[in-house]
Amino acid sequence: MSNIVALECLCGTVKGKLDVVPGSFFHVHCLCCDCQSFASHLNNGEKILDKHGGSELFQTYPAFMDISEGQDKIGCVQLGEKGLYRWHTTCCNMPLANTMSSSKIPFVGVSVKLMQFVSEEKKMETLGPVTMKAFGKYSIGEMPKDAHPKFPISYMPKILGFMLKGMFKKKYNPSPFFNGKEPVAKVNVLS
Repeated sequence: MSNIVALECLCGTVKGKLDVVPGSFFHVHCLCCDCQSFASHLNNGEKILDKHGGSELFQTYPAFMDISEGQDKIGCVQLGEKGLYRWHTTCCNMPLANTMSSSKIPFVGVSVKLMQFVSEEKKMETLGPVTMKAFGKYSIGEMPKDAHPKFPISYMPKILGFMLKGMFKKKYNPSPFFNGKEPVAKVNVLS
C-alpha cells in the first residue's frame, strides 16, 4: 500500500505530491561536496543541510512525483558539464530534487525538506529509517559514525535493480522535470 505525501516549498508557492510506494525507494543521507555546493549556490544551506553538511533525500521514480502548483518557479542548475540536474524553486531557493540529465533515466532524488509531515513519527512511519549515509569524508566537522566515507559498493546491486525495474516499467514518465526529452526549465551550468 502506498502513501501520498504532500510537497511544499518554504514559501508555499511550489506544491505537489509524492507517492511513496513500498519497494520503490531509498531513504538516504548524502554528505557529498556537490550537495553542499548546491546548498551554497542557493544561499540556503542553514535550511537545507544538517550540522554535518548532509542532505536527506528520498530516491524514487519520477512517475511518482507531481508538481501541481508553481511550475513556473522551477529552476535547474548543473554543477558541471556532466553532473546531475539539481532542481530548485526560484521563489525561495529550496531544493526540489536531483535527476539525471536524461529524461529516460528512472530516478529522482527528492529533498525530504520538501515533504510535509504532521510529526517526526509520521515521517518515520512513512519513509522508514535512512538506509544509507554516504560520502562521509566530506562531512563538516567529525564524520558521523554511521556514515560510509565514500559510496558503499555493497549498495550498487540494489541501485542497479531499482534502475532496471524502473526502465522496464517506464517509471521515468511522466516526470515533473521533463516535457518529453526537454527539461521544463533552462539548465544553468555552473563553472
